[in-house]
Amino acid sequence: MPELPEVETVRKALLSLVGKEIESIDIYYDKIVEDKEGFQKNVIGKTILDMKRYGKYLLFELENGYIVSHLRMEGKYFYSENKPILLPHIHVVFRFHDSSVLCYQDVRKFGRMMFKKKEELYQTKPFIDLGIDPILCKEIEIWRIYDKIRKKHIPIKTILLDQSILCGLGNIYADEVLYASHILPTREGSSLKLEEVEAILNQSRIILSKAIEYKGTTIRSYTSSLNVKGEYQQFLMVHTKNICPFCMKTLEKKKISGRTTYFCKECQK
Repeated sequence: MPELPEVETVRKALLSLVGKEIESIDIYYDKIVEDKEGFQKNVIGKTILDMKRYGKYLLFELENGYIVSHLRMEGKYFYSENKPILLPHIHVVFRFHDSSVLCYQDVRKFGRMMFKKKEELYQTKPFIDLGIDPILCKEIEIWRIYDKIRKKHIPIKTILLDQSILCGLGNIYADEVLYASHILPTREGSSLKLEEVEAILNQSRIILSKAIEYKGTTIRSYTSSLNVKGEYQQFLMVHTKNICPFCMKTLEKKKISGRTTYFCKECQK
């Protein structure tokens, strides 16, 4: 599943769509688009003004609102200036007035799109339930995050994955952030001290920023027609690794909330 750095890489690639007017939309799998008829009515004839992101969500800014896109497990965008895109599992096609085409491909059909008016974007689901974006939100009162985490009697890894306190972290970066913060993923949120929560926020910003710089760890969900490859995998410290790079002990591997989690019992407490 693409996490914040991968989605940010997609956003940057799709900036080439800014200024294009949407002529028509073909939707071949209705469940991917919330309110198909309303979606088409609000989007057709509108111009893309900007490409934004919040957490793991892409935001196509239009004059009257936003196309909100979540790639989920396998969603990918493909762009062509004038040639048809002949690929399997294409479920949504945006056609622009200049004859260019943007196709949404999703093998597992888990991705979702919806239209949101500007005034309702952050007042309704899914954004009303999201926590802070550690990259976009510069001014954060750490005690507010700490107050939420210390009330939870579940593993901190689970807390980081649910997006309601910090959004954008998935399985890979949650492992890396907790390792860099010297915190065991199995510890309950209620056991963390204020300085440990602050370390999680700081390391989230450092690691996600570097991952964005290197275009993510996996680039499966990126518009591959531009041939960009993620390179952050060379900086991973624990995720998918066997040996701790600091103490050289064998890393632990355990399922937490159904996700394979990597950590070091010596370096993380």
